[in-house]
Amino acid sequence: MIQKRGRRYRVQVKHRGIVVADRSFERRTDAAVWEREQKQLILMGDFVPPSAGRVTVAELAKTYLEARRDQVSVRAWESDESALRVHIVPALGRRPMGSVNRVHIERFLGTIASTRSVGTAARVRTTLRGLFDYAVRSRVIRDSPAAAVRLPRPDSSRRRGEFRPFRMQELLAVVEEQRQHAGAQADVTLFLGLTGLRFGELRGLRARDVTNVPYPAVVVARSLPQSGRTGKVIERTSTKSGRSRIVPLLSLALPLVEARLEGLSPEELLFPASQGGYLHAQNWRRAVRWNETTDGRRPHDLRHTAASLWIAAGVDIKTIAVWLGHSSTKLTLDTYGHLMGTDAERAAIERINRAFGHQSGTSPSQTSREPLALEPKESV
Repeated sequence: MIQKRGRRYRVQVKHRGIVVADRSFERRTDAAVWEREQKQLILMGDFVPPSAGRVTVAELAKTYLEARRDQVSVRAWESDESALRVHIVPALGRRPMGSVNRVHIERFLGTIASTRSVGTAARVRTTLRGLFDYAVRSRVIRDSPAAAVRLPRPDSSRRRGEFRPFRMQELLAVVEEQRQHAGAQADVTLFLGLTGLRFGELRGLRARDVTNVPYPAVVVARSLPQSGRTGKVIERTSTKSGRSRIVPLLSLALPLVEARLEGLSPEELLFPASQGGYLHAQNWRRAVRWNETTDGRRPHDLRHTAASLWIAAGVDIKTIAVWLGHSSTKLTLDTYGHLMGTDAERAAIERINRAFGHQSGTSPSQTSREPLALEPKESV
């Protein structure tokens, strides 16, 4: 039913004698089109009352998480909870679900991609799609504005993938300096730099996870991250990838592990806090004076250090991906591919060195007395 109210046209759509939709338009033609659309949706069973969309994003997020808790894995639920708590609710929480459109979501994801990373934006988009799909199934909205949203392209001016691994001598020097301040707590730095474990994985290691089969190694079967809000350790029964893996203990790491195993029962933590219980990253960083001893590096650079050392030693990319617990070798290549020289590159470097008289193995002192060659030497 369309009624003129002043200069506007008010439409009331009724179903079984009850007004289920109410809207005003400036033109009668627009009012008539909208009325036909709503009646058609009612006949097809696809009608969603506009009032249902008034529930806010924050309100529906709570219901969504409760519904998801027993339907998905712990890891998937924690990923959704983190994305909603850290990103979605602070930015969109006060908006009614029915008012969020595709433009809002594209701008929101673009901001995350530029301030965090495209990878983070991708994870948040997955949660957004799940939330709005749930809203559609719950008859809160008719269509999901997040369904067809593409990820923004990464900004080439931001070097999000930059990292600074330690060289072996640098790592050993840092550990020696940290031992002067924190004693055995410096073992954590060395262990992470040689094994590439994530801090949450190191925190969860127990004595029974050390094995000699097929070689000295640790079995990484769980990850215990800390909540960003409370700092509480979240006990998981799996790793980030959902799969267990075996990481070898190199000759520098094996002695410190063997020393820690003495007197431990199988269920005791391999790297506990100084007062017992789980080791917290903040307390460890404070104990070893991380900011003062590592020249601006991040603890996660220890993971990159292990990967860099393995690459320098010639370990193949598939093995490195397995040791790091990556979901695919593509992820490993995307992260560390720039550190891997090809045989063609090495051959080219050798040819250039020979052409200019600086063969590999020639010391600077052997050529320092000769003038700098600006042209290749002629072959005899």
